[in-house]
Amino acid sequence: MPLPILALALTAFALGTAELVPNGLLPLISDDLGVSVSQAGWVTTSFALGAMFGGPLVAAATLRLPRKPLATGLTLVFLIANATTALTGSLLLVSLSRALAGAMLGGFLGVAITMAGSMVAPTRRAMAIAVVFTGFTVSNVIGVPIGNIVGRAAGWESAFWVVSGLAAIGAFAMWLLLPSTPADGESEDRGFSVLRSGALWAAFLAIALGYGGLFVVHTYIAPYLTTVTGVSAGSVTWLLLLFGAGLITGNALGGHYADRSVARTVIVILGILVIGLLALWALGSVLPAVLALLVLLGGAGFGMVPPLQSYVLHVAGTASALVSALAAASFNGGVALGSAVGGLVLHHTSHYPGLALAGAFMTLLGLIVFLLTHHRHNTRRTAAQDSPAAQYA
Repeated sequence: MPLPILALALTAFALGTAELVPNGLLPLISDDLGVSVSQAGWVTTSFALGAMFGGPLVAAATLRLPRKPLATGLTLVFLIANATTALTGSLLLVSLSRALAGAMLGGFLGVAITMAGSMVAPTRRAMAIAVVFTGFTVSNVIGVPIGNIVGRAAGWESAFWVVSGLAAIGAFAMWLLLPSTPADGESEDRGFSVLRSGALWAAFLAIALGYGGLFVVHTYIAPYLTTVTGVSAGSVTWLLLLFGAGLITGNALGGHYADRSVARTVIVILGILVIGLLALWALGSVLPAVLALLVLLGGAGFGMVPPLQSYVLHVAGTASALVSALAAASFNGGVALGSAVGGLVLHHTSHYPGLALAGAFMTLLGLIVFLLTHHRHNTRRTAAQDSPAAQYA
């Protein structure tokens, strides 16, 4: 894989670490800022909202900017936002700086995915996207635990200084390695015109539903494992390493097979996720089964990211940073939607196994939407190719 793509993956590692590192430090943050733990949760929520809404806005506002300075500039603003988080003592300012950092993440993913896909042959696009997302997924397995260890040892602010340092390294690597001119074969970004496609918006909906089904369960995975599976609270962290191993493997396999057939890979992965969630609902109290299912769910959940990102670019027909950012926002929207659905299930039933059943139903809806969207898109494309105007063009 070209070195410039690895530089993008390194930066994605830094930005991904920032997203979830506060989760294990919320008690320390709440004590230091003088707020409740639930209020301190805005440190995570504001970042997700920034990525979900700010990312596409950043991509839309920067459509015509050169990509190398844009990717580097977004990373430097992200660095400044993290430094602000570490230096301020107000929940409001912390939340605002976190929202800014989230917006930079969303914007960066849009341009990084577009650049990675343009640096390789079309048959290698999904794998290039997977490499970028490998940095993002590995951050959940390595970066977040390290950040939590540093934060508990030297104060929660130190975790954000670590993230800022990683961002500085990523920015330098991109400045050094990214090409200054567009890569060969890079298609022109057509801006807002690509958003007229109904199939594209349906694909975004399929992303949110399919990916969101996993987070109906994963948001509440700690109490699920202690309540349903019966493991100790201290064992949860170690069990989640299995989930992390699955997501790294699934991300790589998803990219590999998507280069052979994007649609088939998406369909298979969404089907596996539905089956895995149903199995968790039926076998959640059986520890050996849960251990295997954690790997499977992690692999299927994050294995769908490269092919779906590649698919929306295929539907758009252009290497569009705006489309990539909206796809990233759709994944974040799925996380928010899944978390909300899981909360509603627990509020009305207090039945943890029901989370897996609800998640399977949501992912199944995502699969149905994708199948209908893909069929309609293929039908229209075939009709356009068979039209007299196309034959004599």
